[in-house]
Amino acid sequence: MFSGFGTLRSRRALTTLSSLALVLAPVVQAYSQAAAPSIDQLRAPTPTPAPTPVGRPVTPISETDAANATAFYAEGKAADEAGSGRTAIDIYQRALKKYPLAPEAANAQYRVAELLEATGDLSRAFNAYQALLTRYPDTPNFERAVAAQVTIANKYLQGRQQKFLGVNVGNSAKRAQEMYSNIISNAPFSKYAPIAQFNLGLAYEKQSIPFDAIKSYQKVLDTYPNSDVCDDALYQIGYVYMRIGLAQQSQDLSSLTAARNTFEDFLIEYPNSEKVPQAKENMTKLGLQEAGDVYHIAKFYEFTKDFRSSVIYYNDVIRRQPSTKEAELAKSRIEELRSQYGDDALRVGTEKAETGEKAALRRRLQAQVETSSLSDYAGPPKRDIVPDELPAQKPQMRTNVDDLKPLAPEDEPSLPTQ
Repeated sequence: MFSGFGTLRSRRALTTLSSLALVLAPVVQAYSQAAAPSIDQLRAPTPTPAPTPVGRPVTPISETDAANATAFYAEGKAADEAGSGRTAIDIYQRALKKYPLAPEAANAQYRVAELLEATGDLSRAFNAYQALLTRYPDTPNFERAVAAQVTIANKYLQGRQQKFLGVNVGNSAKRAQEMYSNIISNAPFSKYAPIAQFNLGLAYEKQSIPFDAIKSYQKVLDTYPNSDVCDDALYQIGYVYMRIGLAQQSQDLSSLTAARNTFEDFLIEYPNSEKVPQAKENMTKLGLQEAGDVYHIAKFYEFTKDFRSSVIYYNDVIRRQPSTKEAELAKSRIEELRSQYGDDALRVGTEKAETGEKAALRRRLQAQVETSSLSDYAGPPKRDIVPDELPAQKPQMRTNVDDLKPLAPEDEPSLPTQ
């Protein structure tokens, strides 16, 4: 009974589904034809919408607006040709604000920048050139605009003051830094980019930001290795390090050492540069400075009665600058210390007093070696009873300033050999 009832219910369900399929078939077919693309549509490439330039409206200019824009820009051009620069700037700027997509817009923006530069309003002129490069990068005046920006930035680097309502305000080097950064951002590989990158380093120098200046000069070498300003950039890196060291802004001789190494690289890389005489003169000055600093270190150790360390530094002075006054003084001090305290007090080497434990171990090992050398010796081989070296001391914490003495030449580890 129940099985027959189930069969009847299944038949009714199938009948209902068949009826729904007949009713919905036309709807499904119409939807499929509308939604599914044809073979030709699949093969045809999908057009990519053009990107919207920065600062331009999305909607294109209409024919009516194009005609009005042409008349507007023509009015500004007439004032420009009549010699009314201020009036022309005002008309051009109003036209650019209302019709930035007009065909005349790019030339009008360039002319605004030129007129502002001609009137001496250099900061606004730079901004006008910047607007041209960012809003109309396909302008034929691109390179000329970049060149004009470099010229304006150079004037601020040379000390031109910023003005507001006729009053000098702000730091001209800071403004020059901002300008050079914009130029490099606009055109990082234009023919003016290397000089802009180099002058950016000069702007940092004028603001007493030496390490940012070094980074800027290094970027010239890394990004534009074939540029004509690479020799100046390498020289300037050495010069900045030298200024840091001579001003005693560093806590050790690292800046002076970096300056000397950079000047040495400069002389090797650019032997025909016009700055070679300056580099050699600077190296002489650095040598004298280093010799003086090392001599003072030697005097400090002499004052603290650490005569061995003192002699190490006196000898370093003689090695670094043998023809200087400090070298003669160092030789004199070494002779005086030797005559006063004797050679043993000044000897620099690896000889150290043995502890009782080490002395006993040395005697025991020596006895074992002598025993193993007898003709009738029948014990283990010598290599099994004599270690390669005395056992190393356990490392200890440094708790005294005397633990930080300079390393003697004899104590320096030998270099690995291949």
